[in-house]
Amino acid sequence: MAELHNPHDTLFRALLSDPGRARDFLRDHLPNTIAGQLADTPPEIVEGSFVDEALAGSQSDLLMKVALTSGTDAFVYVLAEHKSTPDPALPLQLASYMVRIWKRYAGTGTARLRALPPIIPVVVYHGAEPWTVPDSLRDMIATDDPDLAFLPGAGYILRNLRAMEIDALSRNAALRAGFITLRQEALAFLAEIAGSLPEGTDLRRQVLEYVLRVYNVDMDALRATLRTGGHNELEALVGTIAETLLEQGKAEGLKAGEAKGKAEGKVEGKAEGKVEGKVEGKAETLGRQLERRFGPLPRDIETRIAAAAPDRIEAWLDAVLDAPDLEAVFAQDRPY
Repeated sequence: MAELHNPHDTLFRALLSDPGRARDFLRDHLPNTIAGQLADTPPEIVEGSFVDEALAGSQSDLLMKVALTSGTDAFVYVLAEHKSTPDPALPLQLASYMVRIWKRYAGTGTARLRALPPIIPVVVYHGAEPWTVPDSLRDMIATDDPDLAFLPGAGYILRNLRAMEIDALSRNAALRAGFITLRQEALAFLAEIAGSLPEGTDLRRQVLEYVLRVYNVDMDALRATLRTGGHNELEALVGTIAETLLEQGKAEGLKAGEAKGKAEGKVEGKAEGKVEGKVEGKAETLGRQLERRFGPLPRDIETRIAAAAPDRIEAWLDAVLDAPDLEAVFAQDRPY
C-alpha cells in the first residue's frame, strides 16, 4: 500500500501545484496593489518545503516564483495552517521560513545576497476557531517604541570598529582596550591596554591570549617591548600564556591522533563486520536450502559449513541446486 500522506497537505498541494490554479489564487487573494504588479505569465512552482519537521503534520507550504511587470521576479510563499485552532507562534515560524528561502536562493555565492527578491507571504487557514494570531512579528514584540522593535531583515545597527576614532570606541576603558585588540592594534597601544586592564583580571589575560593566538607577533620582540616599557608583569604573563598554549596544542594534537585512530579502527571494524556478516548470511542460506531439499543436516556437515571459506560456500550454493543428494553437494571436496 502506498504511504498515506497528510490529507490536508495532499489536497493543498493538489490545488495549488497547477500553475493555472495558482495564478487564479494569486489574483483572487492578493491585495490589488500587489496583484496589479504581477505579469500575465503563470507562476512557476518551486520544489521543496521549508516547514519545520516537527510541524510538517500541521502545516503545508508552497513556494511560487512570479514575474513582475517591472521585469524582475518575486516569490510568493503560501503557508497553510491546518490546525483546528490557530498557532500564536505562526508569525515567528513564517519569518524563519522566509529566511530559509532567501538562504537557499543565495546559495554559497555572494552576488545574490545583494539582490534578494521580495517574498510575499500568504497564510491560508481553515480551522474552526477564530483567527487570533498577531498580524505580524512586530505585534509579538513587547514594546511600544518602534525604535526597539527590530524585525529580521528590516535593518540593523552597524558599529564599524575599524572606522571609528579610538576615543569613540567606548567610554569604558576596558571595553575600549578590548575593541583596540579586535582591531589588531594592541601592540601600538600597549600602554593604554596595560593601564585599562588591571593586573590579575581575566580580561587582561584574555586580551593577551587573543594577541598571541591571532596576531602575527614575534614572541621575543613582544617580550622585549613589554620589558622596555616597564610592563614586567605583562611580560611574565605572556610567557605563562605561551607555555599554556603550547601544552594545549600538544594535548589537542594527541587527542586528534587518538580520535583519528579510533575512527580508522571503526571503519576497519565495520568493513570486517560487513564481510563476516555476508559470510554468515550465506552460510545460513546454504543450511536452509540443504535442509529443505535433504532434511535435517548431520552434525559434521554443519561443522564443515561453519568453518568454510566464502568461496567454498559459494560453490556449495551452486551445487545444491542440481545435486541429487546431500553427498553429491560435497562430493568434490576433500575432507577437512
